[in-house]
Amino acid sequence: MTLCSGFSGLNRRQFLAVAPGVTIASLNAEVADPQIPIVKEGTVRDRLWVFACPVNNDYPHLRRRSLMTPAESAFFFGIPNILIIQVRPRPGEEEWFRPFEPPFDQYAIALRPLKRVVWSVVGGGGVTEVGERKQVLEMSKRISNFVGVYMDDFFHPGDKQLASLAVGDLRDLQNVLKGHGKELDLFVTLYTHQLDLPLGEYLNLIDVVTLWTWKPVDLVNLEVNFSKLERVAPRTRKMLGCYVVDYDNRTSTPIPAMQHQCELGLRWLKEKRIEGIVFLGNSVMDLGYEAVDWTRDWIERVAESKL
Repeated sequence: MTLCSGFSGLNRRQFLAVAPGVTIASLNAEVADPQIPIVKEGTVRDRLWVFACPVNNDYPHLRRRSLMTPAESAFFFGIPNILIIQVRPRPGEEEWFRPFEPPFDQYAIALRPLKRVVWSVVGGGGVTEVGERKQVLEMSKRISNFVGVYMDDFFHPGDKQLASLAVGDLRDLQNVLKGHGKELDLFVTLYTHQLDLPLGEYLNLIDVVTLWTWKPVDLVNLEVNFSKLERVAPRTRKMLGCYVVDYDNRTSTPIPAMQHQCELGLRWLKEKRIEGIVFLGNSVMDLGYEAVDWTRDWIERVAESKL
């Protein structure tokens, strides 16, 4: 079998003899390109996160194939922390992607080089299952770099049930998270258009809120909305969630809007108003959206800055 056209005249022994030199000469730029550097405490990089889901889970929305895994997305952005969010295909979507399938420990192997891992107990669309929650809690207690569990799309405005779990269930969950031995944090997604909902009882039981602005056009109100979050959840720690894609229009987040949310997040990090910035996510990072490359360059510029 021919290995490649440039070496078609070489036998296997000859190819092996020249391959090391060819690799160094032709791939030196690739080898020299750093990936996730050593994370220094007190730097911006230490407070950056990737929001990651099953491979290609956004195909039903964007109609563009993605191949990037969660671990690869952290590698690509040079980010040491990751949120792993379960997403289950709806009827008719099974041919495009598969959810994370138990047992989950094998997925965690690729995440060992990362500093902090958080795994969802409520996944995309607010879906949650007792058996899956139990398995994630057990795994999170046992694996050293797991620091918490996540609830995505947790609040359901307009539905009969306001959230995926009742307040009592949330209290029971916190008792487990803060129970014997290792203590874990409870994270939740909150969208800016949900800030006026009566969420006080729930937010009092949350450790970290990640605030997301669904439409790029609404990012002009980000400062006002973040101040509102500080009023409704004064004791809850906070992170800023940043989309690199406009899902409604299947386009890149405009660069000015991307810059606006990133620069605000950086300022709030330095002011200690937030403790992290989250970027979504692996299922859009390899699709050619201009905001992805802009964000990667921005991270490289600011990552080693001290807080």
